[in-house]
Amino acid sequence: MIFNIDRVSETQSTNDLLRTLADKKSLPEGYIVVAVAQTNGRGQMGAFWESQPGQNINMSLLLRPDFLKADSMFLISKIISLAIIDYLKSKEDGFKIKWPNDIYYHDKKICGVLIENQFMGDRIVYSIVGIGLNVNQEAFISNAPNPISMFNIFGCKFDLQAELQNLLNQIEVWYQVLQNGWDGQINTAYFANLYRNDGVYSFRTPDGAVFDGTIISVEPNGRLHIKTTDGNERIFWFKEVAFANDFQPSQPIIIQ
Repeated sequence: MIFNIDRVSETQSTNDLLRTLADKKSLPEGYIVVAVAQTNGRGQMGAFWESQPGQNINMSLLLRPDFLKADSMFLISKIISLAIIDYLKSKEDGFKIKWPNDIYYHDKKICGVLIENQFMGDRIVYSIVGIGLNVNQEAFISNAPNPISMFNIFGCKFDLQAELQNLLNQIEVWYQVLQNGWDGQINTAYFANLYRNDGVYSFRTPDGAVFDGTIISVEPNGRLHIKTTDGNERIFWFKEVAFANDFQPSQPIIIQ
């Protein structure tokens, strides 16, 4: 894949900007928008993504996976998450994918992914892959519960252009796996890197109900399967369940 990087000084959302460009003209696969400052970055379900200007990677990538059926679209989320994990694990262990596609360092969030698809029938016309990776930001002042950056972890600053290229190299590797149809390899690697995939944890639904269970699988469409301690299997879409401790308030991280 040939990456064509369009750098902008400021935009509300790299995903919104790339979608506008893609709808106006036929952009090639691999077209990327990278913003120094993103004033209204979005996460899953419209959540706000905090990013200090000039300190992090704020990017959106255009893919054209027309070989993939719509009901398998979550494979895109899986390979992007795996690419980010491989990129970060080349520096240190401790990184996991929190379902569906947040990237965690132990119990703190370092990267968010927002994928938006355009369909024609049962095929994907294009996918816009938004990635917000906390790189050099030292302090977080929003009400996000648990942010962390590469600087917080490693105690040093990174060259953003070099890190972006390293990340893109891993995306290219995993996108090739997807193009080759190696879904089994993707699914196995995704579950192996899934946050809290190997024990009993407390979960909470939006109505406040709490139950204990174990994550057992993630469907190609992204639905999460949990086996409860009473032997039942429950299936959830995004935002229909969370770890119970995700609802606990926390203080902003300030690194002195």
